[in-house]
Amino acid sequence: MGISPMRLHALALLILVLPSFARAQEPASYYAPWMDEEVDLKQIGMQPLRMEDLDGPLELTQNRTALEKAYAARLPEPVDQFGYDIFATAADDDAPKTQQTAKPTGLVGDDYILSAGDTLDITLQGQQAFRSTVTIDHKGQLILDNFPPIAAAARTLGEVRRDLESEASRLHNTEIYVSLSGIRQIGVLVVGHTEKPGRQTLTSFHTVLDAISEAGGIDKTGSLRQIKLIRSGKTYAIDLYRLLLKNGGRADMTLHDGDRIVVPPIGPTVAVSGFVKRPGIYEILPGEMLSLQDMLGLGGNVISPGKNRYIRLAMDENGEETVEDLDDKKSGSFRDGSILMVAQASAARTDDVTLSGHTREPGTHAFKRAKNLSDLISGASILGTDIYPLIGVIERKDPVQLTKTLLAFSPQQVLSGTFERKLSKGDSVYLFSATQIRNLKTAQNETLLHEASLTTPAQQDEQLQKPSIKDTHITDPLIASFLREREAFIRGAVRVPGAYPVADGTTLDNLLAVAGGLTLEAHQGNIEVTSRFQGKGYQQDGRSGTRRMTVNLSSDNPADIIIGAGDTIRVNQRFHRIEDQSVMILGEVAHPGRYDLMPGDTVLSLMERAGGPSAYAFPAGAIFSRATERKREEKRYRAQARDLEMKLAASLQSVKDDKKPDMAQVSAVQNLIAELKDAEAVGRITVEMDPGMLISDPELNMLLEAGDKIYIPKRPLTVRVAGEVLSPAALQFRKNKDAYDYINEAGGTTYYADKGRSFVIYPDGSAQPLHMSSWEHSAVMIPPGSTIIVPRDPEPFSFLDGVERISQIFANLAISGIYIDDLADD
Repeated sequence: MGISPMRLHALALLILVLPSFARAQEPASYYAPWMDEEVDLKQIGMQPLRMEDLDGPLELTQNRTALEKAYAARLPEPVDQFGYDIFATAADDDAPKTQQTAKPTGLVGDDYILSAGDTLDITLQGQQAFRSTVTIDHKGQLILDNFPPIAAAARTLGEVRRDLESEASRLHNTEIYVSLSGIRQIGVLVVGHTEKPGRQTLTSFHTVLDAISEAGGIDKTGSLRQIKLIRSGKTYAIDLYRLLLKNGGRADMTLHDGDRIVVPPIGPTVAVSGFVKRPGIYEILPGEMLSLQDMLGLGGNVISPGKNRYIRLAMDENGEETVEDLDDKKSGSFRDGSILMVAQASAARTDDVTLSGHTREPGTHAFKRAKNLSDLISGASILGTDIYPLIGVIERKDPVQLTKTLLAFSPQQVLSGTFERKLSKGDSVYLFSATQIRNLKTAQNETLLHEASLTTPAQQDEQLQKPSIKDTHITDPLIASFLREREAFIRGAVRVPGAYPVADGTTLDNLLAVAGGLTLEAHQGNIEVTSRFQGKGYQQDGRSGTRRMTVNLSSDNPADIIIGAGDTIRVNQRFHRIEDQSVMILGEVAHPGRYDLMPGDTVLSLMERAGGPSAYAFPAGAIFSRATERKREEKRYRAQARDLEMKLAASLQSVKDDKKPDMAQVSAVQNLIAELKDAEAVGRITVEMDPGMLISDPELNMLLEAGDKIYIPKRPLTVRVAGEVLSPAALQFRKNKDAYDYINEAGGTTYYADKGRSFVIYPDGSAQPLHMSSWEHSAVMIPPGSTIIVPRDPEPFSFLDGVERISQIFANLAISGIYIDDLADD
């Protein structure tokens, strides 16, 4: 089935015009009236207009006239009727007319024509002195004491002044001064399409535009171009477009008493839309035909010069819309109902290059001044403070394949003058920060994957659009892949080991510098370089050119050793890294604090160095925290948090109703996940701390490790109750009280308590379940220094698989919270 010329014109209009008015949004369709059908924008590579791109979300349907709606149905973007906004505030102005239109009388010239009702301020000075305010009477005369009647009506103020001065000259040594003090009021009738038609009381200084404003302005159903002023049987045509577009016309004609102003209905109209400075609906005179140039003049001309496309939409005699491309700006083809749409192709820069990324001078640069890389990267001052010096990327368009070509270069080599490359017009040059390079292997999208199912789409968009993602990650996957392919690897005794992309010509000293340099324990005479650039017979006769060599920095110049993509550098160590080797003992000892550690130091030797336990010490309740155990415990917390995240995500996607949590349950799990991620571990080990027992049984005397913390408490007289009780506290020990008594003294359990899993922690760190309830509980001996834990009920987490582990998590968190303060380094 063939495609009609009408449909081809319509599709061309959609393809070439709609991109000028719409931005990316979910695929939708657009109703084309000239085609009488819905057009799927996605099928033709288009995106529809978004409501937020308009002045308001209801702008298409509210506060629009029938004429504006008719044009809106034919346009991708609605336009307003031109010119009516000059009356926007007239209807809302509640000030009295005398205040709105009062004119300073001091500005009245001698050419002002007086009439009955005007008031003059007359002052005599000299032998006769007085001041009087006189109004011209209905006969047109000015009556003043000691003066004959002066004819004033229909005469200018200057003529009347001269007559009065002539009469005053007959008086001895007397001068007269005349000024206009009151302006007569006139009545003007305004009829037609205005907000408040009727008689308007004005002054003789008011103009036609003032009278229309007093009438509330012209409705959008009224004409701005065919207004009539009727005076003494003569009609004057008023065209407000001459005032709005050319600062001329008769809108500034002063009014006479009895004038009539008629505002007829709006006449023929045309519309201008698209890439023009003043899009809108414009009124034309009856029978008027406009050219393309005239239409562009109405629209304020195009926004910017360039290759613009001009499309005319017109209605034929059968009411069908036609689409036509125009080239001749002087041809007259626009009449009532015609539309001019101006579409502009994307501006194509042909004489520039672009510098982007980690630079202080990003943006476009004239090609004639940046024909080489050294012209563009002319000094270190244009580089960012965290610049990665070993590689940058030039993105160039391949005119044959119509694809992107990426070229590597070294900013360091460009600045040092050892490398140069010619640029081409349209090239984009990218510089990177060291942070972006370190994060090359971090898949920022994957790190947010487990959070995606826990957040709304708006929250996900907000996370991906954070400036930190843009500034710290390379978001272009093509460039990121290009850089990963050029990584060299450095390991061993350098401050920042890892993978570093390198450009051709990178040397060993460049790579060592970027890796932070050698550490103190580095063996400078034993640096292994495994490289395809080293060794005799490199890449000859089909043999692999990869060789391993040992570099001695005292005899070999690292600047002469070339490093390429895939090469590996290992800096060996001469001795073990210097680390803090110390332990800490706190609490009831003679000399608490941090002590240096030597191989073979034990708990007993530390106690002796610390002066031994005090008289109030309770060694049986000592808390021994080991750094390695703290790390393991924190890893368990983090692993449990990740496990809960995956289980929550699975529950949210479950098709079974009993597996879908409500919002309160989701919030509870998210809070627990956050608590696990931030939890601080104790890493407690049960040890013997009594010096007498350690002397009698040396096997109990544990060797110390760096990072160990020991807390010796005072001999306790209390029992702590923690967890889900109303008032967690340290309660006084009584030998005849059991766990149930202590919990009751702490206010009893809360609503969320899991009483069946309550347990007691003895002073030495061992634990025992209590198996207690309100009607049945086992009597367990609670010695002083013990801690009773009532964990949280895992019921809100029942929708998760493995919910029985939740109680254990709560218990571990409660135990950690109790002992963290005791182990704090004061």
